Amino acid sequence: MDLDLDLDPDPGLGASHPPADTGPTPSGGIISGSGITVTVADLPRSVAFYRDMLGFHEIDGGDNNAVLASGNTRLVLWATPDVTPVNRRVTHLNLDVADVQAAYRQLRANGVRFTSEPRVVNRGARVEQWAAAFKDPDGHGIALTEWRDRTD
Repeated sequence: MDLDLDLDPDPGLGASHPPADTGPTPSGGIISGSGITVTVADLPRSVAFYRDMLGFHEIDGGDNNAVLASGNTRLVLWATPDVTPVNRRVTHLNLDVADVQAAYRQLRANGVRFTSEPRVVNRGARVEQWAAAFKDPDGHGIALTEWRDRTD
């Protein structure tokens, strides 16, 4: 199926980032990472939070934005000075980690203030999702998440 989408991204945005792995994901799908855009009120403050507290790397930016990366995840912080809880576009962001307990300990050591410790937040017949939650400087809810096979 051919899709003719009129998408004209800014050719300079993200041009210097390392290429993401384009091979199949472990589940066999074609998606190998994620890209998220988050509106923020204070770009330097938010860059510092995601870089210094969460370990993202700034790979590009422009007048009103910054592009950060961690693993196969790309995060665009878009400066919107009048951003409020009402007009934010993202209400919750899940960041997958290999070990939620270890990531929780590391980020607490970095100064992240968690609103919840690692715990099971979703349980299916075969897998369960663990999460630890906190907020960024603009109040976006963020959860470190890990999927585990159920052992019971």
